[in-house]
Amino acid sequence: MKTWKPNLEETKKRYNDWWNQKGIVLNMWEHFQEGVTPHANVAKPAAPKDLNQKWFDPQWRADYLDWYVAHSSLKADMLPVANTQLGPGSLAAILGGVLEGSDDTIWIHPNPNFTDEITFDPNHPNWLLHKELLKACKAKANGNYYVGMPDLMEGLDVLAALKGTDSVLLDTVMQPEVLEQQMQQINDIYFKVFDELYDIIREGDEMAFCYFSSWAPGKMTKLQSDISTMISEDDYRRFVQPFIREQCQKIDYTLYHLDGVGAMHHLPALLEIKELNAIQWTPGVGEPQGGSPKWYDLYKQILNAGKSVMACWVTLDELRPLLDNIGGEGVHLEMDFHNEKEVEEAMKIIEEYSKSSSDSKDEAVQEKEDTKQETIHLKEEKKEEEDELKPLYDAIVAGKMEDAVAVTKEAIAKGVAPQSIINNYMITAMGEVGQRFQDGKAFVPQLLMAGRAMKGALELLKPMLQGSASTTIGKIVIGTVKGDLHDIGKNLVASMLEGCGFEVINIGIDIPADTFVEAVKEHKADILCMSALLTTTMTYMKDVIDALEAAGIRNEVKVMVGGAPVNQHFAEEIGADGYSDNANSAVAVAKQLLGKTK
Repeated sequence: MKTWKPNLEETKKRYNDWWNQKGIVLNMWEHFQEGVTPHANVAKPAAPKDLNQKWFDPQWRADYLDWYVAHSSLKADMLPVANTQLGPGSLAAILGGVLEGSDDTIWIHPNPNFTDEITFDPNHPNWLLHKELLKACKAKANGNYYVGMPDLMEGLDVLAALKGTDSVLLDTVMQPEVLEQQMQQINDIYFKVFDELYDIIREGDEMAFCYFSSWAPGKMTKLQSDISTMISEDDYRRFVQPFIREQCQKIDYTLYHLDGVGAMHHLPALLEIKELNAIQWTPGVGEPQGGSPKWYDLYKQILNAGKSVMACWVTLDELRPLLDNIGGEGVHLEMDFHNEKEVEEAMKIIEEYSKSSSDSKDEAVQEKEDTKQETIHLKEEKKEEEDELKPLYDAIVAGKMEDAVAVTKEAIAKGVAPQSIINNYMITAMGEVGQRFQDGKAFVPQLLMAGRAMKGALELLKPMLQGSASTTIGKIVIGTVKGDLHDIGKNLVASMLEGCGFEVINIGIDIPADTFVEAVKEHKADILCMSALLTTTMTYMKDVIDALEAAGIRNEVKVMVGGAPVNQHFAEEIGADGYSDNANSAVAVAKQLLGKTK
């Protein structure tokens, strides 16, 4: 194989060292083309006719990627790799998820015909598409570059894409044995899919991976469990760790994608997997990127455990201080380069550092991290023994819907006022669960289970409350803005608001401005809540506020915003009335907006 990268053999040596916890790799994930001398005279294909051609036409993508790699910088350890992504976690699409292309990414929607028995259909169109795309790219590459392995993903993340995040989180409590069986089914299918795709893209034994444009001399993969930010350490060790370990045992070179500060409490469980080679760190939205001093201790903890590290989006000015602090053995740098001059400056730093620090050792003492959070064993608060409705509070806190319904039926039969049941027990219980969630003593499954128990009991009371103005604190319309299909955060906020006494109208995801306006009018909402997870969609919140102004109802409704990329400054900038960064504090903000602070 003679690629367009002249120093490929040097880069391969550095990768071999890195997989063995030695040396430095200087790379960049997404290539740049500006100012680059093309490696071959490859014409750019005509613009795609539509999004389907852009993403799902194998020949068009092969032609485009051929042009892309030919015009990309390949200096330092940047690899010539065709990015064959078919969405984040495309194993879910292979197993029946629905693919949809957008301007800058591919969405994978849940399988409308999903059943708990997970099977592999070798004739599924999405599986055939994967193979056709890789074969088209391999033919077009003609040995000039690698064809990358798509980001298949695995485990809980694939299952969440197939059946919905809320459902998977509830399964950790309601049907854990079924969930374990599904994790094994997904793993078994993963190996079959991986091996067949590997046989298409491999060059001898070696291969490249789309994610982080990385390389290995044999089978390699990127592993993850982003949904694990919402589960306890015990659940991680039950539903994630065994299956990650199996992958590390069966695949020669493995890199775990640790995503966000909420996932850091699972690091000890990861470090227990002796076969895992390396860990990549993604700080998440709102956090400084991988070159920040904030993460030095994290990197040192990983290195001290005998794993290599991958630091991402490191800037040129952060490079030397980072290496001075964590050393230069087993460090993979995914840089934030903008031009080849910056690449050359970074190469000089790496060369100088390697010469001056070959005999140096890091003598810093690694402080023990207290990231381990208590596993949730919900403790019953002591109340008066004679309080006959205490079991309702306990049932909601413990997430036991059947018990909550039974106690509520008994209370209704005894003539207890519905408002007393709601205000003194349901709202108090949800407030307790919310506080535990905020304190890191409960996780998303417990919050969802509590909301489910509360709703089950509340359904019995609703017929008795019709026409009573005092039954709710206020009406809230909530939705995720246009272009954004994320709903887990929005649903958590909706559950907490409803559990704490608000009437909530959840209008879903990908909501345009006019639909928000109509919902506010129809329901005479006191508050409009908008959510966004993407920086590209959060700006649409301003469009919705402008639409409220144009409709003449802006002064009639309070506007709350939230989501990973949103912050207080942005909320003020677009003219929102309130902002919250988590489900529990959203309740306090909503009450404050309506003047109901108690």
